[in-house]
Amino acid sequence: MMIRIGLFIFSLFFSVFVRAQELRCVVQVNSQKISGLDQRVFQRMQQSITEFVNNRSWTQDAFAPDEKIECSLLILLESNPAQDVFKGSITVQSSRPVFNSSYNTPLVNFRDLDFKFTYTENTPIDYNAFQYTSNLSAVLSFYAYLFIALDYESMGKAGGTKYFATMESILNQIPANGPESEGWNSFDRNPVSGNKNRYNLITSIQNPKFSVFKDAMTDYHLKGLDIMYEKPKEGRTAILTAMENLLKVFEMNPNNPLITIFMQTKSEELINIFSQAEQSERVRAVNVFKKLDPTNALKYDKIIKG
Repeated sequence: MMIRIGLFIFSLFFSVFVRAQELRCVVQVNSQKISGLDQRVFQRMQQSITEFVNNRSWTQDAFAPDEKIECSLLILLESNPAQDVFKGSITVQSSRPVFNSSYNTPLVNFRDLDFKFTYTENTPIDYNAFQYTSNLSAVLSFYAYLFIALDYESMGKAGGTKYFATMESILNQIPANGPESEGWNSFDRNPVSGNKNRYNLITSIQNPKFSVFKDAMTDYHLKGLDIMYEKPKEGRTAILTAMENLLKVFEMNPNNPLITIFMQTKSEELINIFSQAEQSERVRAVNVFKKLDPTNALKYDKIIKG
C-alpha cells in the first residue's frame, strides 16, 4: 500500500513538472497615446497576452520553476485606426543566468516597430502550429519561440534549431499582403528601424551563409561567460574569438539585422567585460566592436580608459 502511495505522489509531482511552462514573461501594455477607450480594455489585453505567453507549453521539454526563461514584452500602442485594431511597437527582451554567478546575461533586446493587430475584448488568443489564426497570436508566438531558441542556442550548438524552424513556419503562414502583414515581408522597411523586421530576422538566422552567427552565440555564452567565474582570461578570449567570427557575417552583409540586434543587446556587457582585460586585449576588442557597431563606435572607447 505504501509503495502505491509513493508511486502516486511521484507521478503527481512528475506530471506537474513536465507540464511546467517555459517562460516567465512580464508583459506591459502602454496605452497612454490611445484616447476614447475604457482603460479596462487594455488591462484585459495585458492580462490576456500574459496568460497566452506564460500559461502555454511551447515545447515538449520539462522545466522546473527556477529554470523558466526570464523575458519581457513591452507593447507601446500608438493608434487605434479601426474598431478593435491597434498599431504600435513591441519591445522584446530575454536573459539567462551565467553559470556560477548571480548575473543574468541579456540574449535579445529588440524593438519591433511594425506591430498591427486586432484584439477583441474577452476573445481568447489562439495559437495553431499549422494554421494562421491572427497577427497578434503570430507575433507573440514568433517571439516566444525566439526566447526559447536563443536560450537553447546559448547552451549548446544547434540547440535552438527546431525552434528557429518553428519561427520560420510561423512566417510562412502569414497571409501575403494581409492588412496586418507589416514586418513579415522582405520589402518592409520602417523609416526608423530599416530592415530590422521579423522577416529579415528569421531568414538571416536560417540562412546557411550566416550559420557562424549561431556558432558564435553558443561560444560566446558556453565557452565564454559560463567559465569566467573560474577562468576569466580564458572566458574573455573565447568571447573575443566569437566576436571576431561575427565579423565574417558582417563582412558578407554589413546590414545584417543579426549583428545590429546582437550589438544592441550586448554592447554594455562587452564594455564591462573587456574593461577588465589587459591593454593589448582591450585594443584588439575595441577594434572588433567598432567594426561591428560603427554607429556607436565612440562608446567602446570606455574600454580603453578602463
